Amino acid sequence: MGNLRFSLSTVAHMIRVHDQNRSGAIDFAEFKNLHEFLVSMQNSFNYFDRDRGGTLSPDEIYQAVSHAGFHLDQHAFYSMVRAFDPDRTGQLELAEFIAMTLFLKSCAATFGAYDPQRTGRVQFDFNQFIYACANVR
Repeated sequence: MGNLRFSLSTVAHMIRVHDQNRSGAIDFAEFKNLHEFLVSMQNSFNYFDRDRGGTLSPDEIYQAVSHAGFHLDQHAFYSMVRAFDPDRTGQLELAEFIAMTLFLKSCAATFGAYDPQRTGRVQFDFNQFIYACANVR
């Protein structure tokens, strides 16, 4: 699990997502959860990297995301992949894949806060939209 380089914003996002008590830092138990998340994402990446090329193609990414329980339509999926592919290769490396799955995890948590009955639909005003957007990235 070494030799990964993440942007400061991705690291800050990791801490925010795993800071369960909202202290602004992570304690040992929260760090353990973060580590388990990272190992799980690395295992998922390795499993779906069928050609062992060190990157995931859009098809492999879709399979990994679907396997994790996220069912996205084509437009949402490709928009998300483009957002996490800054070098525009059409492939995601492990660090990019982890950042993307962290984003999905944040989206699911934020969406869930607005959808307590789990209907799959939410309605919110502009201020709530800004709040939701600020919490997923």
